[in-house]
Amino acid sequence: MSRSRRLLLAAWGLLLVGSIIHFVIPGEDAEVADTAASDESSSKESDRAPDQLAFGDDVSRGSQRASGSLDAVDETAVADGTLDAEDAETAPAETVPPEPVESFVALVTGDGIASSTEPGGPATGHWFPNPTQFGSERAFLVVDQTSSLEYVKVALPIKPNGQEGWIPRAEVEIRPVNHRAVINLTDDSVTVWDGDQVIVETKAVTGKPATPTPVGTFYVRDIITQANAGGSYGPYIVALSGFSEVLDTFNGGLPALAIHGTNRPEQIGTERSSGCIRIPNDLISLVAESVPLGTPVTIVA
Repeated sequence: MSRSRRLLLAAWGLLLVGSIIHFVIPGEDAEVADTAASDESSSKESDRAPDQLAFGDDVSRGSQRASGSLDAVDETAVADGTLDAEDAETAPAETVPPEPVESFVALVTGDGIASSTEPGGPATGHWFPNPTQFGSERAFLVVDQTSSLEYVKVALPIKPNGQEGWIPRAEVEIRPVNHRAVINLTDDSVTVWDGDQVIVETKAVTGKPATPTPVGTFYVRDIITQANAGGSYGPYIVALSGFSEVLDTFNGGLPALAIHGTNRPEQIGTERSSGCIRIPNDLISLVAESVPLGTPVTIVA
C-alpha cells in the first residue's frame, strides 16, 4: 500500500474515533446547553406554581411577579422534618361541626347585575356580569332576604373582604344551600358538610406567614375544571369570594382566594402557599363535584 494511501486511512480513522467520543461523552458546550435547558424548564415550572392564577379582571400587570413573592416550590418539605405525610393524610384533626345555619344563594338570571349600598339606592359602580369570566353562573351568598320585599342583601366578591350590597330580588333566583365548609388555620384542616354529614375531612396547605390565608366567611363563586389534572392546581380550582389581604395583585391579576388540588402532596399539612388552600386531588374532585355555587366557606384561626 502506498504511503499516501496509508496516511489517508489513518486520517479517516482519527475522525471516526473523535466522532464516537464526542457522541458518547458530550463536551463542555453540550453540558452548558443541557444546563440552560434544565434551568429554563425549572423556571417555567416555578411560573406555574400554585396560587399564581389571577381570578379577577382588574389587573396591575406584572407587579407581583416582579416583587418576587410568587409561591415557589419548596424542596425542603420532607427533608426539614416539617411534614409527616402519612399523618397528614390519615389523621386529620377532630373538627367540631358548626351549628347548622340555613344558607341561600342568589343566582343572577340576566346578563349581569349591579349592587347598591341600600335597598333601591343608586348603584355603587359594581357591575357583575353573568356568566363570570370562567363561565359559571353569577352567584352571591345571601346575607338578608327579609328586610326588603324588592331587594336582597348579598356578600360581594370584591376587595376589600367583607363587603355587602343590595341587589334586585326580581333579577335573581334564590335557592337553599345545604353544604358548608370550615377551614381551620390552627391545624391546617378542611372539613366539608352536606347537611350534618361530613363528606370531606383533610389536612391542607395554607398560607405562609408572609402571605396568610385570610379569615372570614366567604362563598364558592366559581368551579373551574383544569385541562391538566396533574398540574399545579390539580383537577379543579374552587374559587372563593375572598382575596388576599396582604397582596394587591398576583400573577398580573387580583389575588383571589381558592381551594384547589396540588402536584406536591408531600406539602399537605404545612403553611406554604400565597394564601390559597391546597388539598389532595381526589378530595378537591369530590368537593368540586359536590358543592353548589354559593356554598359558604368559613375560615377561622
